[in-house]
Amino acid sequence: MIKLTEADRARIFDYIAPEPEVNLFIFGDIENFGVDGGPVEVFASADGDAWNCILLKFYDLYILYSQREDYPVEEVAAFLHGKEVECLSGKTNLVRRLAPFFPDKRATSTYMSRLTRLTAGFLRPLPDGAELKRLPPEFSGDVAKLLSGIEEFADSYRGENAVERGAGRIRENLEHGGILYGVYVGDLLVATANTTAANSQSAMVVAVATLPGHRGNGYASHAVAKLCAENFAEGKRFLCLFYDNPDAGRIYRRLGFETVGEYAMLR
Repeated sequence: MIKLTEADRARIFDYIAPEPEVNLFIFGDIENFGVDGGPVEVFASADGDAWNCILLKFYDLYILYSQREDYPVEEVAAFLHGKEVECLSGKTNLVRRLAPFFPDKRATSTYMSRLTRLTAGFLRPLPDGAELKRLPPEFSGDVAKLLSGIEEFADSYRGENAVERGAGRIRENLEHGGILYGVYVGDLLVATANTTAANSQSAMVVAVATLPGHRGNGYASHAVAKLCAENFAEGKRFLCLFYDNPDAGRIYRRLGFETVGEYAMLR
């Protein structure tokens, strides 16, 4: 695989343009960090002048995209072997072809949803004593600590200094256009939602979480709705999120999200 440079930016954007939702992370990371700057590197498998696939590296996270399902999976697997790969993600049909080459990792698939307009009048008021706040980067540690204690996010918060690393990534994301909202009951942070990969046209809603003892009150829904409204006010064309819980999917659909495909993570 060949390493791409800033001179390839326009061609990368043309290559990922047919599927903007699936490639939101690639577009956002390149807009925010460049093609070969800071934590981002981009590689391509090429036959002459034609690309078979591209692979974006963000720290130890890799994102795979190909316009064709029959990309050279052996070449990509050989390239990744020996590297520190915390997670590899992409369209489910692409990622599942790589799974047999990494028997120590597990592939999980989620639904990807897109929002272009919020449904009006869906949310009931927050219960008494609950307050929705926009949180600055200094609260990254509190959010990482909350996420580390929730089962759905446990895989991302295992290992030594995992909470500190998670807090660092949340902070960096907020410093590059991400927005974070939290719901407090008294002094306790009970729910969060934030955007990542924010770019000129879109953003990804991530880390939608509520402490187990505080679920069923609409806290996360309020955080997501406020987050989306603020992004649309900034001029975003669409927002995306992932879900694998049918109950969560029903709530997101009531907010206005529609499912557009499946996305997988190998970790």
